Amino acid sequence: MTTPRTTRDSRNARQVQRKAIPLEKAHIHDTAVEVDTDFLTADLTPSDPVVLFRIMIQLDSAAVFRAEVDDGTSEVNLEFNGGAQLTAGALYIFDMLVNTDDNVNFQVDQQGVSIDKFIVHEVLWAAQ
Repeated sequence: MTTPRTTRDSRNARQVQRKAIPLEKAHIHDTAVEVDTDFLTADLTPSDPVVLFRIMIQLDSAAVFRAEVDDGTSEVNLEFNGGAQLTAGALYIFDMLVNTDDNVNFQVDQQGVSIDKFIVHEVLWAAQ
């Protein structure tokens, strides 16, 4: 015997589905960026208490890629790829855990760099 689905069951299923689908937070295509300057016009913030930002980036020139994270009390620089320069023309994907109070932006350390492609998805649940 099966139990009929209720409106509440349907709503919960939609909520689960929404949280399982990554949310695009940023997208840049073929754009020059300034050295040591945030390249997003606004900081990214999480939609839920703790999320994963999945970051895809390809640069046209070698540069160190880093996140600037401000939690409201202090700002820290987090360097991706172990602080080594990303190889020009190579695609990288990084995962970064983000807390409720975090405001995140991104920078490169070299002049004359263009972003070939940059996408940030917010993964609410571990849908990897």
